[in-house]
Amino acid sequence: MPWQEVATGAAAGASASLMASFALLQRYLKQELKTPALVHAPMEERELEDKHLLQEVKLLLRDYWPHPILEFSGYISTFWSGFWAVLPAAVSPGEEQVLTLKDGGTVSLHWGEPPEDTAEDRVVLVLPGLNNDSRTSFIQDTMRHLKNGGFHGVTLNYRGVGGQHLQTPRVGCADSWRDFDEVVDHLQAKRPNATLFAMGFSMGAGMLLRYLGEEGPRVRLKAAVAVAAPVDFPAVGKSLESSLKKRGINFLMVNGVKLFMMRSLVHSPFANLLNRGAILRATSLRQLEEASICALHGYKDAEEYWTVNSPLSKLQGIAVPTLVVNAEDDPVVSISTLPLEALKQNPRVYVAITRRGGHIGWGSGGLGAAAWTDNMAVHFMQACGLRSRL
Repeated sequence: MPWQEVATGAAAGASASLMASFALLQRYLKQELKTPALVHAPMEERELEDKHLLQEVKLLLRDYWPHPILEFSGYISTFWSGFWAVLPAAVSPGEEQVLTLKDGGTVSLHWGEPPEDTAEDRVVLVLPGLNNDSRTSFIQDTMRHLKNGGFHGVTLNYRGVGGQHLQTPRVGCADSWRDFDEVVDHLQAKRPNATLFAMGFSMGAGMLLRYLGEEGPRVRLKAAVAVAAPVDFPAVGKSLESSLKKRGINFLMVNGVKLFMMRSLVHSPFANLLNRGAILRATSLRQLEEASICALHGYKDAEEYWTVNSPLSKLQGIAVPTLVVNAEDDPVVSISTLPLEALKQNPRVYVAITRRGGHIGWGSGGLGAAAWTDNMAVHFMQACGLRSRL
């Protein structure tokens, strides 16, 4: 083949590649870089501090930009973040405390390193999601971001999680929000002058919203951030059974629970209360929870378990500034399950909805290890900390 034809072919190929790259870049700039939507109650009659905080949230949302490849699909970003979550992580050398609760059960508190600037004592209680604990890589990343932002992070490991042995027939699950009051009691006793905040991920975010709504104005937290939060538990449960892809996600989550969380239960003194065969055969969260949690905690079925612990009915009770961050393409907590109208009724709740991010799969455009949600949470809590009163 003459060299002229080779050169012509190479030039044509390069031109086609350049045009395709330009088209993808144009699509990315026009569609993917949209500022996340903000859902919030009207502000006409709110106090000046509330209006100022709303403007702060709007400014923070402008910093969002997704990774052009890893966040191109909610399934891709979810699996990518899930892959990193199961890998060994550099664990903070902070103190780990075991807290014995009133019923004899135990949880543990894993403290991160304190911030260098200790002018203000600000503590953030971090609440992991299903199949996660204080040693999970993205939880450790969050603790480091909190430290850099001037907060002292402490992660709660629920009952039977993080290597703990079960002392009572209650396990860490969606009703662990009932333990939060005793945990806050402990934090206040240990750090009486600290301002307390909380940040939850996935199941931990749902429990945080449930706790905030239950406590109402009695809550001892200054502000809260809920990331990838399931707000309507029954709707999320049904969504995870609604299609082949959803059932595949459901199956993977169930097997993660069997590997990481059920071991402490199956090898505990309370294993005789369970139907091991039903647990092993379970292919959905509904089946697994009915074979384990419902049997131990006294729920009739998964539907009752979800309904009783769902934040949905308690949203109007939330009395402190609360940021809820979810993604449109989240394959676990589908955007269709998010009760936006109910959330919008409470002026204390700020809902940010990104186009991309999957389930806890937000990054920073690929130019660093920082998760966008960590930065968002730090700045939101800093802004709330400046408020003279709630």
